[in-house]
Amino acid sequence: MVLPNVWGQGQLFAFSALDGKSLRTDDFVGILSADKLGVRFFSTIKRELALIGLRGLNPVFKAVTGDFISITTDLNEDMNIIYADTHLIIGNTVGTVYPAVMVEGKSQTIEKNYIEIHDSKDGEYTAIGRIQNKFAFAYGKSMNDVVSLVEKGLNLNINEEIKKKLRYYELNSLAPDNKYALLYSKCLSVMKTQLYSPEGRFKKIWSTPDRLPHRSLWLWDSVFHALGFKNIDGNLAEDLILDVFDAQSDTGFIPHLASPTYASEITQPPVIAWGAYQVYQETKNINFLKAIFENNKRFLLWCQNNRRDTDEELYTWLTDDDVNCRCDESGMDNSPRFDTDHRLQAIDFSCFMANETRYMKKIADILCDDESSLFFSNWFEKIKTIINNKLWCDEDKFYYDYDITDNKYHKVQSVASFLPLFSGVCNENQAEALFNHLTNPETFYSEFAIPSVSKQDKTFGSDMWRGPVWVNYNYMISLGLYDYGYSKLADEIETKTIDVLNFWYKKTGTMFEFYDCENKRAPYELNRKGLPYEPYDITVRCQSIREYGWTTTLLFDLLNKKVKGTK
Repeated sequence: MVLPNVWGQGQLFAFSALDGKSLRTDDFVGILSADKLGVRFFSTIKRELALIGLRGLNPVFKAVTGDFISITTDLNEDMNIIYADTHLIIGNTVGTVYPAVMVEGKSQTIEKNYIEIHDSKDGEYTAIGRIQNKFAFAYGKSMNDVVSLVEKGLNLNINEEIKKKLRYYELNSLAPDNKYALLYSKCLSVMKTQLYSPEGRFKKIWSTPDRLPHRSLWLWDSVFHALGFKNIDGNLAEDLILDVFDAQSDTGFIPHLASPTYASEITQPPVIAWGAYQVYQETKNINFLKAIFENNKRFLLWCQNNRRDTDEELYTWLTDDDVNCRCDESGMDNSPRFDTDHRLQAIDFSCFMANETRYMKKIADILCDDESSLFFSNWFEKIKTIINNKLWCDEDKFYYDYDITDNKYHKVQSVASFLPLFSGVCNENQAEALFNHLTNPETFYSEFAIPSVSKQDKTFGSDMWRGPVWVNYNYMISLGLYDYGYSKLADEIETKTIDVLNFWYKKTGTMFEFYDCENKRAPYELNRKGLPYEPYDITVRCQSIREYGWTTTLLFDLLNKKVKGTK
């Protein structure tokens, strides 16, 4: 068994719903520190648990996971930090190493026997207890709560708690001699941190993009997460998709994000049927397909009724005038496609709708629903026809958004324009033209393809959707390339994705939201709607988010394809 063992600032440290109660509304989650061996927790005010006095011990990391850290030293003994229970961290030290707690802002420290209590007057408490080389650190909403948790933690058996954490990796890891074993285990670690317990509207375990700063459920993120989890737990993968419908309104609308108590008023790319079909391929659970079918049909009809500006089967995102987030609904929030305030018939939205109708037909066939199969087949053909008639520019041999305001192509060449491969709407000649763009070093062929906009675009740079590579688009476009017979390029993109992410994991210890298309700049150096900020602090500025959900789950699915030898 190989465990992730690279320490890096910004890595998540959190309690997972796989181990017990983990609630969004009462979350206590931290990230690994940069300047010390510690975890910085984000409550109302920041609190940091750190091991100090390590000088001369030459610590070596044996395990650095999302809820378990193990360090060996020159004393030939291990130190451990374990997220053992809801709001409870336990561990042990060696020699003169001392577990210290630092609280930012106004705080009163109260000593109670062997327990140190931190009262910040904000309705939140932490406490740490130390007995010999053991310690327990707890968070809660009252002094009694944290004292009780500390006492419980000091009575736990460290070795037994370690065994509990290792069981997840023992059940799911690759063989130690597999060249992907370390990266694979890192994916397992991040995936585990994404999970919350049932709460409020959500009746099952549900996932969130990254735990910090995002703590809600997001529509297409949930589907991408399921594609990773289907490789180790098909039932959980099903639940992650079904969770999306817990936020669905009576009209069929599904919000782009929802918490146990709140839901947004915009939606996100429709990918549910496609994702559900991939999960079904693993579980063969027809009841799961039945559970998603009618609800997803209602959602697609809502999109048809509310996201078209004409009677044509072309779809338009709802946009905003926020310069940093003009189209949150598309998921490509600051893409140069949306620098105009004109109404656009969107190539990506239309392709996602085409793909959903295509997969709804597949599901209808499995369910022996001939009427629905014909309905979705006809719908797919209508979308396919109008995409090729109106969004395909024969002069440039490329797909574009269509500017309804000016009645012309909106000629921003972005990664979204390759989705006709993914959705199966282009013919062989159009597929070949898209292949030529993907292999053109002047536009989309880079050291780490595929850049989110053409290198020739005037906005091309290092900011989010204006140049950097996103794993979800690499993943979807590769699938389309396989479908159209361009297996060599698809495999190259997938392999490069694995290699680049592996390189930066080993260098930084974390998985990032997006990456430099030339692979020259570290992900944390890239802009994210503004200049990057170091040290990593989400309360100052969100930059390329670390331990990002779909980066990890889609990478995990790619790794499983490589291991299993399937496409």
